[in-house]
Formats: sequence, structure tokens, C-alpha cells
Amino acid sequence: MERSLVIFFGKTGAGKDYIARLFAEAFDYYVYDGDRDLPDDMRAAVAEGRTFTDAMRDRYAGIILERIAGLLTIYPRVAVTQGLFKNRQRHALLKSFPFARFVWVDAEDGTIEKRVKARRSDVTLDYARRINPLFEIPDFDCEKICNEGGAEAILEKSASSAPGSGPDTRGRA
Repeated sequence: MERSLVIFFGKTGAGKDYIARLFAEAFDYYVYDGDRDLPDDMRAAVAEGRTFTDAMRDRYAGIILERIAGLLTIYPRVAVTQGLFKNRQRHALLKSFPFARFVWVDAEDGTIEKRVKARRSDVTLDYARRINPLFEIPDFDCEKICNEGGAEAILEKSASSAPGSGPDTRGRA
């Protein structure tokens, strides 16, 4: 069974979950939102407006890695959504899943702020404004989708991540 893994990552409010759901519906993927497994200490940090430490991020990346490994034994196609703000954690996933396709989801700052304000979440606009500048630009080749268009435009942009599209069709970040 050929496995396919697409990891959608980006800043808070960029629209990772939205794009992953569109992608999953169009290309028959199981969607795993990494926030479901956010440890209690990280949930508390968000609620208290504290940023994550490197140790928290590393431990969390290990949790996500284990969850993905398990999901790939059940589902042939998995789409993951998670901020993955640091290249260090992205590289840990790349090392474990070298066949994974990474898709950096981005949006204009004004769009991100509108989305964060509209959400019902522990992530406040103030918190998003403090953490989003901590997002590291990917230091490896990956696709990038600017989430500013409608569903049709997004699907067209994300089609290169679908099964059967080779690495030569991927855009560069």
C-alpha cells in the first residue's frame, strides 16, 4: 500500500485547517489536526498568553510524529495540520517521513488578524500578534499556498500535493 502524507503548517490564523479539509475532501485524505494532542502544559501556556519553550515544541513534535506513524498504519492518505513554527521540528518530521510533502500555508497579516478575531478559541488576537513573528521561514524546499482566494483557487494551488503529482511539480517556498 502506497502511503501519502501531506503536512500543512503555518502561522496561527493562516487557514491550515480550512485548506487541509478542502484538500482531504477533494483527494480522499484523513485529516489529523495536531492541536487535538496539544499537551496540557502547552494548553495552559496558550491560555496564560505564554509562548512555548523549545523543550515543549520538541516534546510535542515527538507526540505528533508518533500519532502520524499510527495513522499511516490505518489510512493510506493522511493530511496533517499544525503550526510547526520552527524548522527544527519540521526537520524531525522530515527525517521520520521523508516521503511527506510539506505545504506552508500563509496569508496577509490583515487576513490572519480577521480570522483570529472571528474564531472561538483560546488564541486571542494579542497572543497571535506575539507568536506569529516567531514563525521561521522554511529552510527547505516546500510548497507554499497563500490562502487569500476561494475554495476553487485553493484546490488548484494544492493539487500538486495530491497523489500522483511528482516532486517536480512542487513549487518552492
